[in-house]
Amino acid sequence: MSGIETITPDFIQKSYLAKLILAISVVILLTGAVGFYFYQGLDSELNNQVDREIEASTVLQENAYDNWFSDRLDEVGSLGETISEEGIQFQDNGQISDFLYNQQFEISDQISNLHYVSATSGDVVASSDRNFEGTNFFDSDGPTFDKKAFEQEVQETGQTDRFVLPAQYGSDKMAVAVLLRFPQNDNAVLIGEINTSRDVVGPRIEQSIEGAATGVISEDDNLVIGNKPEISRPNSDDEFIRTETGDNLYAYQQVSSQGSLYVVTETPKSSAFEVRDIVGQNFGLTLVFAFLFLLAVIGTGGWVAIKNLNTLASKAEEMGEGDLDVELETSRKDEIGVLYDEFDKMRGDLKQRISEAEEARNEAESSRKEAEVARAEAEEMSSYLQDRAEEYSEIMRQVGMGDMTRRMTPDGEEESMDTIAEEFNDMIEELEKTTGQLKSYVDEVENAGAEVEQSAETVRDASEQVAESIQKISDDAYGQKERLQVISETMDQVLTELESMATVEGVDLGDALTNLQDIATDINEIAELSEETMAESERVAGAAEEQAAELNEVSEQANDLQRYAEPLRDILGRFETEAEHEFVFSVGPTGGAQSPTSHSPDDE
Repeated sequence: MSGIETITPDFIQKSYLAKLILAISVVILLTGAVGFYFYQGLDSELNNQVDREIEASTVLQENAYDNWFSDRLDEVGSLGETISEEGIQFQDNGQISDFLYNQQFEISDQISNLHYVSATSGDVVASSDRNFEGTNFFDSDGPTFDKKAFEQEVQETGQTDRFVLPAQYGSDKMAVAVLLRFPQNDNAVLIGEINTSRDVVGPRIEQSIEGAATGVISEDDNLVIGNKPEISRPNSDDEFIRTETGDNLYAYQQVSSQGSLYVVTETPKSSAFEVRDIVGQNFGLTLVFAFLFLLAVIGTGGWVAIKNLNTLASKAEEMGEGDLDVELETSRKDEIGVLYDEFDKMRGDLKQRISEAEEARNEAESSRKEAEVARAEAEEMSSYLQDRAEEYSEIMRQVGMGDMTRRMTPDGEEESMDTIAEEFNDMIEELEKTTGQLKSYVDEVENAGAEVEQSAETVRDASEQVAESIQKISDDAYGQKERLQVISETMDQVLTELESMATVEGVDLGDALTNLQDIATDINEIAELSEETMAESERVAGAAEEQAAELNEVSEQANDLQRYAEPLRDILGRFETEAEHEFVFSVGPTGGAQSPTSHSPDDE
């Protein structure tokens, strides 16, 4: 066993992937560390070199602009001395204008116009361009100065100092002003106007970095000379400032002789850091070549592993196609060997699960068929119940409308529905009988009352017989009241069952139940009228027994019976019944109730 194998952990020796990852990691770390160390040193040195180069270029530009502004001020100042030496009269504006016009051709072409301006009012007294005479530089189409800044410069400069004052003049001009105090006019300013729109303005110094540009801005960030920078002047008291914004580097240097002006150098980063970028690209290429070398090593060393993996993949593909009897054997002990073993275990588990899945599928198929049968039966039963419920609902609706000849027909399909039909039929039959009896009873009561009224004399002689007849009527009414109470209770029970059925089966029996409830209410009213009739009959019987001689009172009681029977007949007339269920009540001497099919002894 070698020394490397001794110090290498066992899990790395058994893992091809661990060996590969370890080798790649070591090479990448070493290559990256060495390359990063050298690149950091070069990057820092190149950045410092760029900073020094930009600073030197900006300082050089500042010196050039400082000298250039001094030359322009000297030119304008020499004109002031010439005016004093030649004794030009300031009262003669035309003479001053002619002088300025002629001197414009003597001075450098950097100055486009000369203006003689009042320092306090800003009025242009004379100019090399007559179009400016009479205008005001604080508010005009020409060079427009800020009045406060202008007055401040005049107060601070004294009698001999000269200054450069930026002015807004359309979009392409600036002005250079020199303060002169002449004996004839101690408050005059001679302004040299510089047109910055021309290609050649200011000193021409070649930039040290390709693509760099230099300009001059004021304290208010207004452009004086050059292209306008993309950022404003930084707020700092340092003489030199370097900053960067976007894709450019900026260097600021205050003009030595002009505290209100700054030289700005704008340098593209792509040009400034071109060397650094080239070094970075070379470093990246080095890493790429190192990576390609690693790939070559990995490809050579991993060919055997790839071959084994391809074999395993083909075996797995055969298993995926359904062949679970393929051979899965290998002598490797690393991850590939473990992968072979796991595939072999997976194959065994897959066989078992396929068998279990077949059994589960058969069971599911059987359950599905049973569920379909149950669903069909449930749908059939639901349809049957719905049809029967609609049929029963229609019958109950017609009964509720007064047709008591309607009946429900049990069909033997559903026990609960047959029970409801039978109980309903029994209830309607009993109700029909009671209604027929009540109809006959009402007619008999009216006839009896008429007979009593017409035969008052006869009744007087047979008061006892009348009393017995009235008593019989009372007894019949009492029996009738009991039957009505039984019918009322039976109808309440049926209504309760129908409401429960409607709730469970989802059948709408609202109208039929309402009509049956109205019938039950009518029966209760009939029972109350029967009770009143019974009470009245009892009172008539008592009166007949006690006062047989008082025929007028008997006649009045008979009229009362007729009056009470009238509303009862109206209510009963709403019901349609079979003739066989109608009865005839006799309130005569024989008493009792007979059906239309029975015969009295007189008929024989």
